[in-house]
Amino acid sequence: MKFFQLKFVDVFPYGFLLLLYSIFGLTKGQLQALKQEENCLFKCIAQCTKGNGGNIDACEAKCQPYGNSNLCSSQECWSRCKDLPGKSNDDKALEAIANFTGIYNSVYRLDLKWSPVQNADLYLVVYYPADNPSSVKYLKTTQPFVNDFNPDNINICQELDVQVIPISSDTGAGPAMSPSPIPPPKPRVSQKLKLLSMVFEPVPFEASDYSDNATITITFEYSKTDWPLTDMDLEVIPIFHMISCFIPDMSVAVPNPEFYKGRAPNTIQSKMGAAMMYRRCSFFYAVQEVRSKRCGTTTYTQEEPNGFDKVLISCDNVQNNDCPKIERIKAPVCGRVDNFTYEVMNESVDGNMPDSNITVNVTFNPFTKPQEKPSKPLYYVAIYGYAESYGQGSDLVTGIKMTNKIGNATNCIKFAPDGKNCQSTNEDFNSIIISNLSMDTTYGVMICGVMDTRNLTFPEVNISNKALRIRADVIFIDSTDYIKSNKSLIIGLCAAAAIIVLTIGFCVLIYFNRRQSKKLQAKKLKLEMMQRESEQQRYTDFPRKNDLWELERRNLIIYEDGKLGSGAFGAVYKGKLIGKANGSKDARSTLGVNLMRVENCEVAVKMLPEYADELSKSEFLREIALMKTLGYHERLVNMLACITESEPYCLVVEYCSDGDLLHFLRERCKYMLKLDEQQIDYSSPECEAEFDREMIMTVKQLLMFAVQISYGLEYLSQKGFVHRDVAARNVLVHQKQYAKIGDFGLCRFIYAESANYKSKGGRLPIKWMSPEAIRHYEFTAKSDVWSFGILMFEIITLGGTPYPGIQPDDILTYLESGCRMQQPDNCPDDYYSVMKSCWTTSLDERPDFSFIRQRLAQQLERITDEYCYLKLDAQKDYYNMQYRDQSNKEVIIPPDPPTQKKSTPPPLPPRPAPPSIMETSLTKLEDKRVPLEHTISGNSEQFLIKHSRDSDSIEVSSLNLSENDEALKGIANPLFIKD
Repeated sequence: MKFFQLKFVDVFPYGFLLLLYSIFGLTKGQLQALKQEENCLFKCIAQCTKGNGGNIDACEAKCQPYGNSNLCSSQECWSRCKDLPGKSNDDKALEAIANFTGIYNSVYRLDLKWSPVQNADLYLVVYYPADNPSSVKYLKTTQPFVNDFNPDNINICQELDVQVIPISSDTGAGPAMSPSPIPPPKPRVSQKLKLLSMVFEPVPFEASDYSDNATITITFEYSKTDWPLTDMDLEVIPIFHMISCFIPDMSVAVPNPEFYKGRAPNTIQSKMGAAMMYRRCSFFYAVQEVRSKRCGTTTYTQEEPNGFDKVLISCDNVQNNDCPKIERIKAPVCGRVDNFTYEVMNESVDGNMPDSNITVNVTFNPFTKPQEKPSKPLYYVAIYGYAESYGQGSDLVTGIKMTNKIGNATNCIKFAPDGKNCQSTNEDFNSIIISNLSMDTTYGVMICGVMDTRNLTFPEVNISNKALRIRADVIFIDSTDYIKSNKSLIIGLCAAAAIIVLTIGFCVLIYFNRRQSKKLQAKKLKLEMMQRESEQQRYTDFPRKNDLWELERRNLIIYEDGKLGSGAFGAVYKGKLIGKANGSKDARSTLGVNLMRVENCEVAVKMLPEYADELSKSEFLREIALMKTLGYHERLVNMLACITESEPYCLVVEYCSDGDLLHFLRERCKYMLKLDEQQIDYSSPECEAEFDREMIMTVKQLLMFAVQISYGLEYLSQKGFVHRDVAARNVLVHQKQYAKIGDFGLCRFIYAESANYKSKGGRLPIKWMSPEAIRHYEFTAKSDVWSFGILMFEIITLGGTPYPGIQPDDILTYLESGCRMQQPDNCPDDYYSVMKSCWTTSLDERPDFSFIRQRLAQQLERITDEYCYLKLDAQKDYYNMQYRDQSNKEVIIPPDPPTQKKSTPPPLPPRPAPPSIMETSLTKLEDKRVPLEHTISGNSEQFLIKHSRDSDSIEVSSLNLSENDEALKGIANPLFIKD
């Protein structure tokens, strides 16, 4: 891909203005050719940008002599442009510009595009108002497109004419394109309106033939827009239509309210009579059209899903209304409980006496509807009595039919002297004890929650209309469950007697047989022993090998409300490990033994959902198998246990209290920038302002994080592992001072015979990858060193965005041209020296983690507390970029490389075939564009694949074909690998 650069000219010298006049002739007809000296000037610039990576500014200064009209004295010299290489300027080999398009994008900036001209190395784009061709401006670019371009000093309401001239480094300027008109943009806002307020005003309201004693002012907010003429130029006209009123009034026609611009930006207001509130009228509303006052244009809004909203104007939602206040006393809420259960409380119950008094403990859970705010009652009352079934198996749905009332019971154990207000309830609030019940009798229990002691009116239990009955739950105590039976004792005694008789008879038989056939018995016994020995030698029982990492599910508590995050394989929850992990028996280090000795510790549980596909299960098991081989290290998020014998699969690891390092640093960066805005000098010991010192990061703390992470990566590289995703988002922080490396989903084992890992594709973090990993998909310990340098940049910038302003597609070109990130603000020189050494192009010259760890440890020993405090500059681009688009996960998904012969790896779960496009689109594709590199007939092409959350669809379109403009060809199962 060529380097992209624009050159804008705002002020034209008189001579150049005459030149453009000569080019365009101040008409929209056929353009004239360039002057000889200008042709040589642009030819020189085209040659220069082709050789220096597209730096137009440097080339303009270098080529100024070729724009001199006295450059040559003969036509032969002009045809060669004196000493410029290339063909003669008379050989016009370039074609004219074709397929030009120009539109205003969503932020009202121009996107220009045209077909590439063969052999063209530079394009001159000229633009001017259609009604004023003399007001000419231009820009130069090395690409056949211009995106997000804002024309200078151009009236947004005017039509714009654009012309493009191709320039070749070999033959100079080509033919100019005819003027292409671009119509002015129209303002756009969302159809949806937000209701801000409805306020009652005690002033008369009049509109045409309608009047009222008071007024209601209603205010809406519409969506913000980047309209260049600002919000004051816009006139937003809504549709506000009455649906109905609870109190109709056909005697007078209510006029449609007129809306005007509100005092606050992006707001509109209208006034209406207060009768709309008293009559409880409903309206629906939405934006209908938007107008530009200056341009005189009108745009009708596009219909959106759920674009129309409804509002009820009543005393309940109008502020400062004069409606009379009516106190509402809540009645008891009855029959709204779930999980009704009961338990007999008597110590001993005799089923032969069904009329004995039985006491039961009734428990239940309050029932709440979805999105309903729960309201806790003061206490509960249980109304119980005799009941019968409705029949036809409907008791589970409608409850039991109560025929009469026996009594009441309550969970209040102490009432106030008035007998209504409860002063103390049961320790278990959702339980009531009911006494004096009998066995083999059907009882119905209606649970009522008392909401206000001023209203203790409970419903009747014997209402004839079934639809009006309150639900009652059933209690039935079966006496047969409590009848003591001697049947088991009799059977036991008979069996014992039979065994004794058989034993005596058997002993007598042996006694007589032994006397008469001793030799025969001896031979027979010997034969049986020989047969037994033969069978034992043939088959040997081996004990089943147990996986020491495997954990019983009952020994793991998962807090479903303690969700720590989510990833490609599911979600991560906070949990608790009951007892010790069995993995301690296989621990080979002191850290592993000490880690496993802790009982009932808090853990993080990475859980794969049961509906996961086979690819997700295989990858998840691969990660578990790899973590078993990692061993233990204090700078890794160590594995404690796993559950793989039943689904859902779980991976149990150490719990880190402060989340990932990226968010940890960014929260403190925001806090420190906020203190700077408030002019609080947190670095001064004499500062008297109150602030949280734990939120202030120092260079010493940041350097400590870097040293700790380098320890962990040194351990991984020595064990023969390459992480492949070294970044701040994959480092966890514990107790605000300990960093641990986590997320081994992309980690792979490399072998002694081959020191690199060849990737088969997948979602990979471009901005953290080394050039050899981006181009050849090869990962080594040295590629992890490169990524650690980016991580050092993230640490010293408190979570800053690497390569701010550079798109992922341009990273490889940027790095191979020798460019590297500059030294950040507050970054010590020796720290930046280590960081930059990680970005050495040569793998042999790139340091290893042992060297990096030693260098950083030496810096940590030398640093002093006085040197530690950071002063942040909010204008730095790496601070500003991080809060715009946090996704930053543009990834390359390459095809599978040719199979290479490698030595046999350790046993890991097999990787299944990649999923299809539709299967992958339903797992974890976000609403963004993902570059896909797909090889067709030897030519590398790139496509855009866009997934929509709303429609679960995939949109495929071509992007930047490197060689030609062939249409998108069929793609069979492109590879998507999850994070």
